[in-house]
Amino acid sequence: TDPKLYTMLGSAEDCASASPVLAEYLQTMVTIKTAILRCIAAGLGLEPSYFTRLHNENNNSLRIIRYLAGTIETGNRCREHSDYGTITLLSTDGVSGLEAYHNGQWLPVPHVEGSLVVNVGSLMSRWTGGKLTVTLHRVAGPTSEGSHSSEGELAEAVRRPRTSIAFFADPNKDVSTNLQGDKSKRSGEEEEKEMSVADYIRWRTGGSDAGRISVAFTKEEEKRMEK
Repeated sequence: TDPKLYTMLGSAEDCASASPVLAEYLQTMVTIKTAILRCIAAGLGLEPSYFTRLHNENNNSLRIIRYLAGTIETGNRCREHSDYGTITLLSTDGVSGLEAYHNGQWLPVPHVEGSLVVNVGSLMSRWTGGKLTVTLHRVAGPTSEGSHSSEGELAEAVRRPRTSIAFFADPNKDVSTNLQGDKSKRSGEEEEKEMSVADYIRWRTGGSDAGRISVAFTKEEEKRMEK
């Protein structure tokens, strides 16, 4: 089960057409994205502009997500998955349920008013050789397996609609999934072969066909879930 509705705004023009507020929000997220990418590079001992140069096409998008109210029998309101880009900046309305997979457990992500949740995407994890671990996450319901969230909080949350806004930062389309010096390529697995970011995203999203099926995890990420 994955009962949600969403609108994807794939460009600054889309955001401006939808709402001046969303256009301003997008620009704010771009500024924050740039600052975070510079901090990551500095923390890894790289030139501060190392990652920002790989994002100068501004391939950003906003997804506005509406989770429908459910019942005490509802499982995941959003299935387990990883984001495929470099970083995601997430705003939520504070309704409980967001969980991250850490040390073999699904743990609640606390809501802090006025803050953003920062997810590490598959590409950033790959580029850093796993020094930044990809954020496996979901939105749990009362019957989600393995949840360490409060049963009472999930029961209360599922009675309410839930809204979040995800800002996805994707690198330049022609950048390789394996950067110079990257040692993360795995042996022979199709999704781990070197390809352009554009091809990688096409693979993860299932292409452009109406009946496409997205890929929730890479095989390496699935192995984390099996441990």
